[in-house]
Amino acid sequence: MCRTFRIKDDDFIYHIMGRSISDIPLFRDDKDKDKYLFYVKKYQKKFDFKVYAYCLMSTHAHLLVDANGADISKFMHGINQSYAQYFNNRYDRHGHVFQDRFKSKVVGDNDYLFTVSAYIHNNPTDIEGYENCPEEYKYSTFSVYLGLKEDVYGIVNEEFIMSLHFKVHAWN
Repeated sequence: MCRTFRIKDDDFIYHIMGRSISDIPLFRDDKDKDKYLFYVKKYQKKFDFKVYAYCLMSTHAHLLVDANGADISKFMHGINQSYAQYFNNRYDRHGHVFQDRFKSKVVGDNDYLFTVSAYIHNNPTDIEGYENCPEEYKYSTFSVYLGLKEDVYGIVNEEFIMSLHFKVHAWN
């Protein structure tokens, strides 16, 4: 079966998802999550894309990114390949880490942008202990948006979504 054609434009905003193969978690501990975000930062410096939100779960990752002139396939290949090499080396394994190529959905308007951001930020409610406090989950940008913590990885551009939020509310 052929792969579905990826809709791409260097100026689109995307909801990007990566999932582990079925028999392993994508992130076993905080060190793995930190390493994945390290690679996001590394490739962000190289390709100059913008990250508006993220959430790293044990079996998958969500990113909300603005390609900002870059090819998402190139920077996501770099991030995922680098992480897979790290993961296989750390856990003395070989083979695929990601289930398939990353999934991407184009965010076509501001309403969908807010919806995707909320969806990403609510992912931690599926984790025991975070059902009623997703803002406390360390590997999500939700607490950054709420002003509860700084973006310690230096990868998030929360000003864009916040500026849209204030523009929408200013008209109501």
